[in-house]
Amino acid sequence: PYPVATAASGSTTCAVRRRTAGGRYLPFSLDLLLGHVQELAVSTVSERVAARLVRFLQCISPRITDDDTPQVLGKIDVEVAQLLCSEGVPDEATPLRAALWKLLLGYLPADVFQWDDALAQSRKAHAGFVQELLEQLDKERCVLNESSKQPGMLLDVLDEINKDIFRTRTELDFFARRVAGSSADTARAVMPNGSSFQDGLPEIVDVSCPRLHYDALARVLLLFARLNPGIRYVQGMNELCAPIYFLFAQDRIDGGANVEADTFFCFSLLMANMRDAFVQKLDFSEAGLVGLLEQFGELLREKDPEVSKHFEALNLNPVFFATRWVTLLLAQELEMPDVFRLWDSLFADMITTPRRPLLHYVCAAIVISIRDALLAGDFTDCMRLLQHLPPLIVDDLLSSATRLRSADLAQGGFSKSELLAQEGDAAVVVSSEARVAFGHRQQPQQRGGLRDGHWWQMRGNRN
Repeated sequence: PYPVATAASGSTTCAVRRRTAGGRYLPFSLDLLLGHVQELAVSTVSERVAARLVRFLQCISPRITDDDTPQVLGKIDVEVAQLLCSEGVPDEATPLRAALWKLLLGYLPADVFQWDDALAQSRKAHAGFVQELLEQLDKERCVLNESSKQPGMLLDVLDEINKDIFRTRTELDFFARRVAGSSADTARAVMPNGSSFQDGLPEIVDVSCPRLHYDALARVLLLFARLNPGIRYVQGMNELCAPIYFLFAQDRIDGGANVEADTFFCFSLLMANMRDAFVQKLDFSEAGLVGLLEQFGELLREKDPEVSKHFEALNLNPVFFATRWVTLLLAQELEMPDVFRLWDSLFADMITTPRRPLLHYVCAAIVISIRDALLAGDFTDCMRLLQHLPPLIVDDLLSSATRLRSADLAQGGFSKSELLAQEGDAAVVVSSEARVAFGHRQQPQQRGGLRDGHWWQMRGNRN
């Protein structure tokens, strides 16, 4: 019999019977997740979905060794999780997808028995960061009110965020909804220049006491900018952060009051992998923006020389259309459910750090899928089509991208680890030098140049 315990699930407190493995109680976060996935596997009418959920259960569940002195092994084989995620997480299992993104990005440790402590420590740290952020904002407002000086760094960044935040995923009404627990009279929003407005007027972000999801999203971005003054905020970061926030907010097991904290850390870890593309001084490095676009252009020349030559004849450089694709992981080109499916595979691919990332093959697959229309068009026609893509089927794009990559692998152009991953063997080699540790965290192949050993802070300057 399981002992009855009390666990917090978001903002709701409920009594649960904690499971055990080899006499050890499972962490609350894992216990609730396993129970949810098990219920889905039993209740779904799709045998395929049920089979996939069982595979994920086997991946994240602790194992007991079969020997004279059985031991409980709580460490997830991240390479197996990577392989499963690359095939897509069932849309019905939102909490599972949220947990796996946290795992792949390095926010959750591989040892499931450390999950509760790791989450508690991170969320406590986030609360401290937010307090420091609000104190600095108050100081900058006081200085601004007492003199005619220019706004301080945070107010300046907040002004930039305010220009973009209300244009984020406007097809969804979610971000305009109130955050759970907030009320209409919670606080008066403060404009970046220090003035305030009466309740009810739109499009002024309130990071002091978020009432809307837009406000919470803005505070995530502002906090990131404060801890990374060399990078600050760059237009487009809101589009990268929004899917993470939206997914975590749909997680009824581990969401609620923790959405903002978890989003901040996962966004920071994602930026640790992508930050070179947002730092202007690194544009011409291999991982910089220009370097990435040149790599994509080279791949397109190999995979579709005819379209590539057509672009060259029109003086249509990939920088004109692929910048947004590469820097925002195609987030603006797809509906949110399709972003989730694509990012399952992209986050799994980030662990292997291939010479040519899966994203480039997906981008090439997009161009190839509309090649007939492109070849028939002039510069204006091509630009219009590339900037306003027709509806895309993500699974088909990923299949095409996999075939394009398989052709390269067959030629021996990639590392052994990539070849094994492509063949379904999840034994991917990750160098220990590329791991960045912060307590329990192991972030595979994270970019170099982190500030003072803190993985949420990075060097660089976009301006």
